[in-house]
Amino acid sequence: MKKCVGNIELHGKRLKYYVYGNRQSGYGVEITETYIEKAEQMVSQSLGKTLGFAQQLQQCSVFPANLSEIVDDIQFDSNID
Repeated sequence: MKKCVGNIELHGKRLKYYVYGNRQSGYGVEITETYIEKAEQMVSQSLGKTLGFAQQLQQCSVFPANLSEIVDDIQFDSNID
């Protein structure tokens, strides 16, 4: 499954936010920036938590380069492979 949770335009750059994954392996967030840069990070076994997190990232205009730091700081489920 891969679902777009939103897009934003900021200073001429288009950011797209996605949630991907499944129940077995868990869910992650992907952020793409105008086909130039992309980051993806596993987040949680919970689809609801991951969707909420992706929406927060969109509201705060998070860029791909910052995704891993933010996920590490929040310390989501530690049982994701």
